[in-house]
Amino acid sequence: MKKFGWAYIGCGTIAHTTAKELVKSQDNEIVAVWNRTYEKAEKFAKKYGGKAYQSIEEAIHAPGVEGVYIALTADQHAKYVKLCIEHQKPVLCEKPFAVNAAQAEELFRLAKEKKVYVSEAMWTWHNKTAQRVKAWISEGKVGAVQKVDCAYAFPMLKFSRNPRIMNPSQIGGALMDIGIYGVRYCYELFGMPNSIFCEGRLDHGADLGELIRLDYNDFSAKLNIALDKKVGEYFTVSGSKGTIHVPMFHMASKASLKGAGTDEIRDPSLHYAKEFSNVAAEIREGLTESRIISSQSTVDCLKIMDECRRQMKLVFPFEMSQTDRQSQIRTISHLGFNCRDIEKSIAFYRNVMGCTEKFTLTYGDVADDIRKQCNRDGKKYPLYLLGMKRMKNTKWSVYMQWADRSFIELFYIPNARRRHIPDSGKDLNYTHYALEVSDIYAFRDQVLAKGGAPYVDTEIATGIENTLQFWMHDPDGNRFEIMEYTPSSYQVTGR
Repeated sequence: MKKFGWAYIGCGTIAHTTAKELVKSQDNEIVAVWNRTYEKAEKFAKKYGGKAYQSIEEAIHAPGVEGVYIALTADQHAKYVKLCIEHQKPVLCEKPFAVNAAQAEELFRLAKEKKVYVSEAMWTWHNKTAQRVKAWISEGKVGAVQKVDCAYAFPMLKFSRNPRIMNPSQIGGALMDIGIYGVRYCYELFGMPNSIFCEGRLDHGADLGELIRLDYNDFSAKLNIALDKKVGEYFTVSGSKGTIHVPMFHMASKASLKGAGTDEIRDPSLHYAKEFSNVAAEIREGLTESRIISSQSTVDCLKIMDECRRQMKLVFPFEMSQTDRQSQIRTISHLGFNCRDIEKSIAFYRNVMGCTEKFTLTYGDVADDIRKQCNRDGKKYPLYLLGMKRMKNTKWSVYMQWADRSFIELFYIPNARRRHIPDSGKDLNYTHYALEVSDIYAFRDQVLAKGGAPYVDTEIATGIENTLQFWMHDPDGNRFEIMEYTPSSYQVTGR
């Protein structure tokens, strides 16, 4: 049978490690190689076979390519897995498959929609040793499980010069690099835990190590993970009838069962090669999901690690906009200015500053909105509506856009004058600034929780522009607006 052809995406350490075994297998070969640095791809191809390509699209569509192996840093996984799916190319992606569970779910959803095979490269569970351990547990060889002890802790930072290991921008740190093996081992044997406890040690945005406890119905699994301490590597299950011990469990070639029944397994085979062979067979069979490493198992393990990171307060840089959606200000929404000659100001921002006119509200629009509010609240119309009626076709507010979701708001205030201390309802000067947030209700709750109630001026309401908003002021009395755009906001749709 013809060998299965792989396109290697990335030529780093793990790519070299897997390639050394793959080329020794009887049923796999490397036929295409891509790396962001073309010269590295050329050297890799010369050493392990295949042809180097200038672009990833050329590599994955090269003659003979049946599957794509992604061996880049974890921060790049989602981008290139998605690209392969969109090009209808089966994917084996290195662990961790994604940065978090939500990202993984989205990729698997797309793969299912496109009917493309996608799997995480969790080599441990493609091999006989881990599968035998799993069988011992399911067959009740140790009786009722009483406790689980796991360690993967070595002072790797003393010996490795690879900056990726502790680089948060590349999803470095102990949990995502090596802790994932212990989490996956527990999951494969016992499923999702009832509760999770994690205490970590952080250094410049990455975790040096953590102590994790996964609680199940009648026992707990304790994991000791570290990049800076020497504890060793093992996985031990203690039960009422016996004990399972797996040294170097993530790459184990042996495991032992002792107690009422005694057994042992030794597997000196090429573990990485076995993984590639299994995946190749599944792809050729026409499967769109691995029988061995299911999409749900990958998502579940990421959920466990998401919770560990939440407890450690470990957030990767690119996640900031996701994790802090409810509390982090995104950008300045707009600056507002009163104008004596609004047409002249519009011309300046349009012709000189390069802004575009997003939408305009007239005094008539404002009057209509006030009448609606009065009718809704059962209040009388204010007297100043008469003046607004006479100016119903006069521009009141003009939004000038100079960047995505970023505006200058120009107000026409008749007879405006400039004073040393500006009056926001009358003067030519700064009137207010506005901050856009993603969840205005959560943001307001956070402000109140932090003692900000004295600085909150209004409740949340839907403004005339169909935008959620409330007002605050700083200690000096400068007013500003908190806004959340809605799908129907004029700032989004125009008018």
